[in-house]
Amino acid sequence: MNIRAMCVAFALVISSSATFGADNLTHGTWKQNLSKSKFTPGPAPTTPATLRIEAAPGGEVITVDRVDAGGKSFSYSYKALYDGTPQKVSGSPYGDTVTLKQINSTTTEINYMRDGKASRTSTRTVAKDGKTMTIRAKGTDAKGQQYTNVSIFEKQ
Repeated sequence: MNIRAMCVAFALVISSSATFGADNLTHGTWKQNLSKSKFTPGPAPTTPATLRIEAAPGGEVITVDRVDAGGKSFSYSYKALYDGTPQKVSGSPYGDTVTLKQINSTTTEINYMRDGKASRTSTRTVAKDGKTMTIRAKGTDAKGQQYTNVSIFEKQ
């Protein structure tokens, strides 16, 4: 293999690592710790949610499996780009579109809209050790009730 081919191969490896967020601490599977989470006004869920965050070119694929306070199980998934462009999401209790803005490898802003109006604003922050993640969220549910939640997740 000549030097030029080796340089091209090396550049491809480096660029694919950067593109797919190899050093992004948020990627992986996370389980909610309900005893450390707070739901205001409540009620709190009784079963912890599972959140999977996977790298995708220019963004993430997010899959959520959860049980609501009434005991109903549901899942939703979406792909969103870090550039803040609205992406469709179906099945989410938070809204019908979502935007992501990556602040750095540990912090991401996530905003939902329902029928064109802001419905949830959240900040997702992973601890420096990569073992816990905090999602601080404020929003309005489908019934118009305001809430403030702090959800703690642990890496699986």
